[in-house]
Amino acid sequence: MSCRIVKLEIQGFRAFGNAGQTLELPSLLAAVWGPNSQGKTSLAEAVEFLLTGQIVRRALMASSQDEFADALRNAHLPADAQAFVRATIACADRSVRTVTRILKADYSKKQDCETILQIDGKAAIEADLAALGIVLSQPPLRAPVLAQHTLGYVFSARPQDRASYFKALLEVTDLEEFRTQVAGLEKEIAAPADPLIGKLETAGTIAGAGKHLARLLARVPTPAELADALAACCKELIEAHGDTAPEDHKERFTRLEALLAEKRSKTFALKGFDRKPLPDWPGPGEAELEKLDTYIAERKKVDAEARRLTSLFREALALPEIAAAEGDADCPLCGSEAALTPARMAFIRSRVADTEAFQNALKEAGGTLGRMQALAKSARDGIMQALPLFIANPSRFRRARGFRVERIRFLLGEEADAEVAAWLSSLRVLARAGARALAGAGRLSKLSAAHAENPDSLADSSALKAEFSTLRAAYDAFAAALSAYDALAAAIVDSLTAVVDSQSETVGWQELIDLAADKEGLRTALIDHAAREQAGKDLTQALRQIDKGNEAVLDEKFTELSGGVQKWWDLLRPDELSFFSGVAPRPGARRTIDFKAGLSAKADRSDPKLRDVIAVFSQSQLHCLGLALFLARAAKEKAGFIVLDDPIISSDEDYRAFFNAMVLEELLRLGTQVIVLTQDQRTWKDLGERYLHQNISMFQIALLSPADGSSVTNTADDLATQLTRAEKLARGGHPTLRKQGGEVMRDAAERFCKEMLVKDRRAKGDGAASLLDYDKKTLGHLGPQVEPLLTQDPSHPGKLRALGSALNPAKHDDAIPSMGTLVQALGDLQFLKKKYL
Repeated sequence: MSCRIVKLEIQGFRAFGNAGQTLELPSLLAAVWGPNSQGKTSLAEAVEFLLTGQIVRRALMASSQDEFADALRNAHLPADAQAFVRATIACADRSVRTVTRILKADYSKKQDCETILQIDGKAAIEADLAALGIVLSQPPLRAPVLAQHTLGYVFSARPQDRASYFKALLEVTDLEEFRTQVAGLEKEIAAPADPLIGKLETAGTIAGAGKHLARLLARVPTPAELADALAACCKELIEAHGDTAPEDHKERFTRLEALLAEKRSKTFALKGFDRKPLPDWPGPGEAELEKLDTYIAERKKVDAEARRLTSLFREALALPEIAAAEGDADCPLCGSEAALTPARMAFIRSRVADTEAFQNALKEAGGTLGRMQALAKSARDGIMQALPLFIANPSRFRRARGFRVERIRFLLGEEADAEVAAWLSSLRVLARAGARALAGAGRLSKLSAAHAENPDSLADSSALKAEFSTLRAAYDAFAAALSAYDALAAAIVDSLTAVVDSQSETVGWQELIDLAADKEGLRTALIDHAAREQAGKDLTQALRQIDKGNEAVLDEKFTELSGGVQKWWDLLRPDELSFFSGVAPRPGARRTIDFKAGLSAKADRSDPKLRDVIAVFSQSQLHCLGLALFLARAAKEKAGFIVLDDPIISSDEDYRAFFNAMVLEELLRLGTQVIVLTQDQRTWKDLGERYLHQNISMFQIALLSPADGSSVTNTADDLATQLTRAEKLARGGHPTLRKQGGEVMRDAAERFCKEMLVKDRRAKGDGAASLLDYDKKTLGHLGPQVEPLLTQDPSHPGKLRALGSALNPAKHDDAIPSMGTLVQALGDLQFLKKKYL
């Protein structure tokens, strides 16, 4: 027995809203019906999301993946609500596990979604699903879910894309990918060596260094041998320039660095190109600017005299003798005795209170103006530090160090004139952009400082806002100019460094210093270099062996797969004279797979003419081929459950019948749980009738309100449906059907009792009464509570009691009720329903 889903819960995912929806799936077959655009595909994708954390539609259908930004979380879901899918899984070992996938972050324009996978409430990874019997397949259809948009992609894709899709669907991409990955090693091996090896080769050109460094490439040295070789080179360089080399290796390289800087500076001051990164500049928020408008508005409400007096009143009221006065008090402003009566003090306090909003607005505006000055300063500081040193420092700095354009032209030669001209052009643009930004920062600083010193001068905030907008634009323009400058300046610096090192006879010195600073990395690179040579010798022979093995494996795998596809094709479309013949790699073409159709004029399909299916199959046939391919894969992988979203085109009357009967029966025989989603009500009803004996679960899905999301109703749960099912089973004749009918009828009797009790409680004013209040309650518990409510006739309570006696054997290992007993019990239950509900 493979694993299967016994319960599926969905909340906040795509079409599903905040009201979580639950599908109880007690049997191997479930059918969900709903018109188009009601949430069926969202239900199928919920299973896919649960297992993979993705939806394949994004990879197959979007012309640009940013089209699926914010596509997983329901658009109307409250911000504090979770979007998740949860399934209760019955495993092959009879254990019951719970798998939950929670959406942590939705798709964005640049990022994939982020999810949390849990098994039994504990964090898990996708590999852990295998322990439950859930095995994911190859991309793109990793989950056992087949949807209309998947098949639609196959029909519209280009031949090469279609072939890639089918190879993934048929799980043959692993062979091609393996061969491609192995062949890719050739490029890795043939590619330029590690940069550290390049530096080693450059350092080896230093006079006298070759004898120390050449042996490093011949044999991987020990760490001590490597350190000694580098130090020996350093020693020779120092002593060649008349100095005594320190014994300590670290001190040697410190001396060599100083010697290199000294020799380079005599040719050209390369450090003049140094600069710091340009920091981000946020600018003020809207809320900050609104504070200025609020201050202006509040100031208009209070005239200047009132503002002046209010300040005096506030100071006076703050004096301890006034604040604590209970009677008349001397005026602290004019000195009049007993001038401040309680009434006058109350009046003064009321005037102060009247201007409270203005005072608060003044305080907020002052803070905003102060922050504006700080922002202007930060913009100026950021621009200055981002400018290259030769611009930020005075011209005498450049002259003293020989940092002149003429010197640069001389060192680089005429062949670099175009490169230098482009750099100078970008430099002029950068300088103008920096000047504009600095001027904007200065104007903003000056204007905000003036208003901060005299808030009454702020009559309109538009000037400040305009200056901020101007500075924002200038800052961004400076950043863009800086980016363009950097690319051109880097080329100039690289060229100058090469010339300076050559003229100062220091070629390879910097590389030697860099190697000494990363000896561990160099030794790792040397180990890798040695391994590359040996790997290169083995790779060609390995590819030959892989090609030979792949061919044999592919022939066997495609033969087996073709047989599986043929089986499902014949179940879907038996006896057709145009039929699926096989799938195999095209001879001599590693990247192309052919799907062949047989065209026969004979009823036994003999002597067929083979053609590509894409060329001769109708859309209906291609649709069935995609379904057959999917079912063959599911059978091969022994999938415990599959989800089929509108597996048959609604116009295919004949093939719908074959699917409903032959295909589903074979899937159930294999023990595969099947969840069929369909917009065709006839298919749904037919499945309900045909597989009643299989206890098929029947659902309807509807999107009544976008705000609430799709809702799923188990139509087999309502009393009328239960009675209809019970009647068909009770009259079925076969003992197994009668036993099942008795079980369904007992469930219906329990449902009747629950509805009676809820109806009575609501009639008595209990508006919260619900059927859920009686979950897990049996007929033996419910019946005695309902009997007093059956008041229309003295015989009615007895009819209810008789139901329990008649139906109990069907629920236990007891004699199966006779057809007459079941029919009588059914009649009594239908009678009670009609009378009381």
